[in-house]
Amino acid sequence: MVRINQIIKCLACVGVITAVVACGAQRKGASSQDVSSSDSITAAGESVNSESVVYNRIHFGLNLFSKAVADKNLASGNVVVSPYSAGMALSMLADGANGVTKDELKSALSDAVYSGDFLKSTKNTTISSANSIWIKDGFSVKENYIANLENSYKAQINVRDFSDNGTVKEINKWCSDKTAGRIPQIIDEISPDQVMFLLNALYFKSSWASAFDKKNTFDAEFHGENGDDKVPFMHQTEIFTYGEVDGNQYVVLPYKSDEYRMVICLPSENAEISTLLGALDADTFRNAVFSRRTSKVALSLPKFRVNTALTLNGILRALGVQRAFTGTADFSGITGSSVAVDEVRQKCFVEVSEEGTEAAAVTSIGVRFTSVMPEDRPVVMNVNRPFVFAIVDSETADILFAGKIGTIEK
Repeated sequence: MVRINQIIKCLACVGVITAVVACGAQRKGASSQDVSSSDSITAAGESVNSESVVYNRIHFGLNLFSKAVADKNLASGNVVVSPYSAGMALSMLADGANGVTKDELKSALSDAVYSGDFLKSTKNTTISSANSIWIKDGFSVKENYIANLENSYKAQINVRDFSDNGTVKEINKWCSDKTAGRIPQIIDEISPDQVMFLLNALYFKSSWASAFDKKNTFDAEFHGENGDDKVPFMHQTEIFTYGEVDGNQYVVLPYKSDEYRMVICLPSENAEISTLLGALDADTFRNAVFSRRTSKVALSLPKFRVNTALTLNGILRALGVQRAFTGTADFSGITGSSVAVDEVRQKCFVEVSEEGTEAAAVTSIGVRFTSVMPEDRPVVMNVNRPFVFAIVDSETADILFAGKIGTIEK
């Protein structure tokens, strides 16, 4: 049986996913040189920006984030995931799966499509997504699968001697290069049974459309999950998209290019974040992002810099991925050998400051939008307790990164 290790790293807009495959018995009737078709999960003729594709990606992003926040092993503290980076790597993996294994992966992805999606930087925003596959010299990977990764994902293909420690250094250098040095290391070593790595690196950096003046930054108490801490709070009073959902406040902060936005949601004092997320669906989320209702908001937001490391196996199982982790997994689209997923991990780094952000990722709720307040009576939004955020595409509301901030790391 082959093991597949997946690691996702996000850096303040950077995400890296690694999949490792270890080899075992040959599938009956399959030659190591067999070439069979590896069908992409992209629907024929369907654009990655079509309404159904966009909706499915938001649905997957909300599901992944909700399961991560609800994970009992992550009951307190900070949680950051990159649905975009996770979706890209899982999509590459699903393209090599067949049968029940493929069906479960597609279902977990909410039938979201990531192949053929290539991000481009603009004058005010640096954003990039890169894919690569690292194969152990002598391990046979089907030619059609390789061709699909090259054509549909622009993946870089590398065949290396996995017994050479230089390969570890080369893989880590690739990660560092693709994340502007924010993620200098993804693996410590390569074990003898590991034969393939799939990686995605996502990087994002942008400035606020309305920057916070450093002269207005002040120290105040943040009532975190592990106690109170005095931390720096940024402050500005500005016209923003703003709304309330059953007493929970949210505000949308545009970046300078206006192609991306950060959504900040502050639960009411007695609300559980997991309950709030459990009641949030794709329609409600998109309505919030695309709302034209604005208010003058007196916003106080803590500066934060967070590093998180997650093992996503349990989260993916909660999303229905079972067969991929077992000896009955069917990745015959990748290789003639028997393979299975071993571990899925994600590491994230996000930094939010006065200038902007750097980052390497149900039942419908009636949304009540507040009316525009008089000039002398701004809405007060003091983010002084655990909150959630998401960095999204302004046109589609596709979620690049999502996080729960329970404590402010110093």
